[in-house]
Amino acid sequence: MRIKWTSVRRLGFLLMAIVTISINAAAQTNSNIVGTVRDASGAVIPGATVTVTNPAIGFVRHLVTDSAGSYSVSSVPIGTYEVTFQAKGFIKVVQQGVTLTVGQTQRVDATMKVGTVTQEVTVQGNLPHVQTETAAISGVVTGKQIENLNINGRNFVQLALLVPGAAPSNDLQTSTVGVAANNNISFNGSRTQYNNWEVDGAPNTDEGSASTFNTYPNLDSIAEFRISTSNYGAQYGHHSGATIEVATKSGTKQFHGTVFEFLRNDALDANDWFVNGNTTGVANAPKTPLKQNEYGFIIGGPVFIPGLYNTHKTKTFFFYSEDWRRIRTGNVLNNDVPSLLERQGDFSECDPTSGNFNQVVASGCVLPTVNGVTYNNVNAVPGINPQDITNARNLLDALVPLPNGGPVGWTKASPSNTDWREDQIRVDQNINDKTTYSSVSPTTHGIPFRFLRSGLAQAMTRSRLPLLAQAKARF
Repeated sequence: MRIKWTSVRRLGFLLMAIVTISINAAAQTNSNIVGTVRDASGAVIPGATVTVTNPAIGFVRHLVTDSAGSYSVSSVPIGTYEVTFQAKGFIKVVQQGVTLTVGQTQRVDATMKVGTVTQEVTVQGNLPHVQTETAAISGVVTGKQIENLNINGRNFVQLALLVPGAAPSNDLQTSTVGVAANNNISFNGSRTQYNNWEVDGAPNTDEGSASTFNTYPNLDSIAEFRISTSNYGAQYGHHSGATIEVATKSGTKQFHGTVFEFLRNDALDANDWFVNGNTTGVANAPKTPLKQNEYGFIIGGPVFIPGLYNTHKTKTFFFYSEDWRRIRTGNVLNNDVPSLLERQGDFSECDPTSGNFNQVVASGCVLPTVNGVTYNNVNAVPGINPQDITNARNLLDALVPLPNGGPVGWTKASPSNTDWREDQIRVDQNINDKTTYSSVSPTTHGIPFRFLRSGLAQAMTRSRLPLLAQAKARF
């Protein structure tokens, strides 16, 4: 069999492109550590050994300072690290408590004193809290803050409102998920569709609408949340608005997990004012329906086989999240409908000269005119067929509800349902001290949204009665 080397080269190029894209995407949610090593006089120390470790996830990275005494560690997962500096003829320095947030570049410098390598100086904290390595203006919401925040609807989009410059649009919907929800937030005056929403470095926006998402990560699975509103690096690109980066949790050497359920129910709520206050003759109108349940679990830890694989629990880790949402809610609908007299063909409530005149009913109402004569009751029109009146009344009764909020007002809470399930599995592999691999696979199931239309009909027929054309204006 002959192999075409052109095809092989193309395949190789494609694989390299895929790997490069994957690495770049992952790098955006990871962090970086940079620094310079100097002696007590301020002179740089080239050739110093720098070791970055995070025992919780088995992360180890070894490197050496360059001729300028500088070092740089890229693509470091978020978490708390220890940085060790060693050089011949100098006391070892250990910098503890180096906390990295999503997308951060943290400077960790070291000053080493002359001594033996068996001596050690441990430094806790004492790191710059101001981002000095980039000009990006950003804010971070940590996992601990997410756990302690009471977020109505448990939609991660609301976290973006915690930074200065975030302005929600009037139609922002975060109480649900799927196509019924949106991400309509403007940052520093930019368009709501111009923001970059990423989960673990991958674009999460539905580019067809630019206002909904492909996935809605469970809040308990989010490790950190960064919103960069301006001056961020060119590696983000794609859109000109803010960049919102969501970093999900990963497994560690210890198993950890959570089981949860969050509940909202109309039995615990007060009624909507527009329903309770605008329904005629009802002192305590039925409540707007609301039954919202979100339940699920998360679990993470090491992947190992005792005595055979990963016995030290430093190689392979997993994290799994399962989230169910069952939402039964209602939308308050308001409209005008024909009054009880108008349904009988009697438009005297629209006639200022009539004793039945009603200012509310008369608003927008025009009396029917036949052959130049104005009538306030179509039953008095010469030659009218009584069956036409009956047919019109039957049509209205079949398609248009009776008023329940004043003489022509109508209010109803129309139900809508959301059934949602989302799974997410993440695997992290430490291949060696220079190479790590992460894979995140979210999957969405179920029916995002089902609409139940109201009973109002938008089309009416003129038939032989001019009054129906006037009544149509009320819908």
